Amino acid sequence: MKSNQQRRAQYLYLAAMFFVLLTITACTSKSESKTGELVATAGSGSNGSHLDVMCVGDRINNPPEPFHFSYKYSDASGSASKDADITPQTMDITINDQSGSHSYHGVRSDDLSWNRAVLDLSGLGMTGMMSRLDALNDTSALTRQAAEAMNGYDTTRLAIDTTKASASDQRKFEALFGNGSFEKGTAWIPSDGCSVKLVLDERVMLGGKLKDSHYEMARTRR
Repeated sequence: MKSNQQRRAQYLYLAAMFFVLLTITACTSKSESKTGELVATAGSGSNGSHLDVMCVGDRINNPPEPFHFSYKYSDASGSASKDADITPQTMDITINDQSGSHSYHGVRSDDLSWNRAVLDLSGLGMTGMMSRLDALNDTSALTRQAAEAMNGYDTTRLAIDTTKASASDQRKFEALFGNGSFEKGTAWIPSDGCSVKLVLDERVMLGGKLKDSHYEMARTRR
């Protein structure tokens, strides 16, 4: 059996790796975004819209204010939901998935407790979805729609639809995600640029087969 020290090291390692992945991808995203802006200025057909969901990982790990976080995922094999009341000092989490239901209370003053809470709210599926959306930035798949109040924030509603993108952008998406893949949904972006709500349906090629998934993610000011 693993000792408490070994379990602690494992939790810290997994949590650290999750946020390292988000940080690396976010940094790459910023670099690509600048390039995209230059391309847009040159008249590539891009509308310059930018969607940031990777920042949610930092909001969870370093909460700037109290908020409620929710995440829902479903596909042909099952579903999962995660809810958390988060403050700069604590996290109260409830998770329901195919393994059952469990709750956890994380405390910022205890590194092991806090990183366990962060780990509970992370996942490779979420990271993969965030990375795919990041590839859509500054392309014709994103369209600004209207100003709208959402979850306690003033936001801009952003439509996501790769099937309505330009021919060149669609070829890029197919090369990245496979023929027949798509991303369709809506995101709400406040002034700080970090999405407060996302509703997404996607189809991607995995293991030679197209897989349909549905995501909902939100942070609500408390």
